[in-house]
Amino acid sequence: MKKKFGMTAAALILILAACGSPAQVSAPPTQSAPIFSAPGVVVASAESQPAQESNLSFAISAPVKQIMVKEGEAVTAGQLLMTIYAPELEGEVTQAELAEKAAALEYTYWIPHRFDRPPEREWQAKAEWDQKITELEIARASFAQASIYAPFDGVVVEVKIQAGEFAKSGEPVITLADVAHMQIVTTDLSERDAPRVQIGQSANVYIEALGKQVSGKVIRVAPKSQIIGGDVVYPVTIALDEQPNGLRWGMSAEVEIKTE
Repeated sequence: MKKKFGMTAAALILILAACGSPAQVSAPPTQSAPIFSAPGVVVASAESQPAQESNLSFAISAPVKQIMVKEGEAVTAGQLLMTIYAPELEGEVTQAELAEKAAALEYTYWIPHRFDRPPEREWQAKAEWDQKITELEIARASFAQASIYAPFDGVVVEVKIQAGEFAKSGEPVITLADVAHMQIVTTDLSERDAPRVQIGQSANVYIEALGKQVSGKVIRVAPKSQIIGGDVVYPVTIALDEQPNGLRWGMSAEVEIKTE
């Protein structure tokens, strides 16, 4: 019994000794971030956004015929992305093409003046041909509504529909964005600071997820306020001097705009 008690007492002594001296706990490593405390600056939270973004839709309603791209694919301006079924519009183009060709042949026939006919017949043939050319252009423009083309170079961020599904007029079916040229847009720059911000001012941007600081310039100050969390804020857009590797849409950032 004495031996058991002695071991217990020794254990208690060790515990008390440990409690009596402070524990040596190593602090977790901290990542240095820019200090936004100097005078003559405006500080705000922000997020990264594409320089261009577009939700593309059809002007007419019809089933989707073909999708030429997939999400994540890079496309160039003018590239065909998606089509819908529009047989009536396609038929109107075919008829207009035939009518234009016939009118062109008629005019060609009358170009050398025929002495057995008045010269006004040539002028009439030319006017009829011009009219058929106009009608063909109108038919092609109408049929173009059955196709969606990329308005700029970018990446297909989202395809919102599948082939065979019904696409409604004006309802977005593809989201396209220029993620190769990202910008930084503030999310909480207050109305008190907005008057101090001007286009062309320099800015430092700290990308939290990347742990990097990059420079840039103010290229836009929103003319209209937004209400976020009950606060009146003005989004300010900053173009980066150099886009860091790994920057993605929606990453958080802190900005320091030099106002003096």
